[in-house]
Amino acid sequence: MIKTTIIGFGDSLTYGYGVDINTSYIDRLDKYMPLYYPSISWNIVKKGVNGDNTRGALRRLRKDVLDLNPNIVIILFGTNDSSMYDDHFCSQSEYEENLENIITIIKAHNNRTGLNNCIPIPVLVTPPPVIDEKAHPFTSCNRIKQYAYIVKKLAKKYHCPIVDFYDYMVEESGGNFKEYLQEDGVHLSYKGYDCMYDCIFSELTKLINYEGILKDYDK
Repeated sequence: MIKTTIIGFGDSLTYGYGVDINTSYIDRLDKYMPLYYPSISWNIVKKGVNGDNTRGALRRLRKDVLDLNPNIVIILFGTNDSSMYDDHFCSQSEYEENLENIITIIKAHNNRTGLNNCIPIPVLVTPPPVIDEKAHPFTSCNRIKQYAYIVKKLAKKYHCPIVDFYDYMVEESGGNFKEYLQEDGVHLSYKGYDCMYDCIFSELTKLINYEGILKDYDK
């Protein structure tokens, strides 16, 4: 049985802030991937830190990601980077530089497991929208959308799989995010995590079934 390690690398949206344990998308992957793909030995690790941004992510990249020799790294940052709250804020140029560094460092890492040509696959996720009147004055949908655009630009540049969660949630909700977000208008509710899990699981299924994560990943 081949072992495959997936790391969820992100902020409170990866951690599962404000909801019960086992609600976050990475906890659900840990539960369901072995059921859908029993021929693979899954090691699924949650590395979400509340309040983190890409600046903090770079500082913990070695310990939380590279040292675990992952095959797939699901990367979700941007909500805090876009926020003017305390020291969370990273300008769009800094955010792009930090995220680009994270991607290139991960892609340069040889995980020595023999899968995917030993090169980890970064899967980029765009940050979700917020409820403007509740997130004000710290951030807004318009601000976050600009950070989401950077994620999509880097995914195209580095040929990374992308989960466009921002647009997916807009489409699923019809633009009414109340049921998808907690009372603060920023963190995901249970329904929001249902939505996030669905779109991330769908992308992983494409990697496994159509692109084949057990084949060399040489794009």
